Amino acid sequence: MKKTEKIVSALLTIALGVLLIILKGNVISILMTVLGLGLLALGIVELCNRLIPPAVVKLVSGALVILCGWVIVEAVLYLLAAALLILGILVIYEKIKSKTVCEALWQTVCEYAVPVVFILIGICLLFNQGNTVNWVFILSGVFTVVEGGLLLVNALYQD
Repeated sequence: MKKTEKIVSALLTIALGVLLIILKGNVISILMTVLGLGLLALGIVELCNRLIPPAVVKLVSGALVILCGWVIVEAVLYLLAAALLILGILVIYEKIKSKTVCEALWQTVCEYAVPVVFILIGICLLFNQGNTVNWVFILSGVFTVVEGGLLLVNALYQD
């Protein structure tokens, strides 16, 4: 990835963290609605191009996500938590296996802090019980902002 792409990615991560802190559980519902609307838009584009089978699949999927998205939010959170835990563990394992060490101590800390933050966010999301625990989203938002900050520092000080 280019340096500018890394900076934009870091800033988007920070923005997601802020949204998690402010909107708490509602951010997932908003993202599900946006996903559904996106699928509906893609389905309409497919209809305009006379590609009927993919258009029907996208339109039905978009409608289901919008109508039933509220029901599957909890499952999505658990899948996201599992993915973050697995990713964090695999990245830490790979860094330890390859004996990753940077020139400066703070760069080494940043290298290992990123997967640790992934694991912490995953653990926080696992303890979300039916979207009733707002502190899980606030804590996940704080960790996501920290993750974005670490990514931004890495992007800015990368050669």
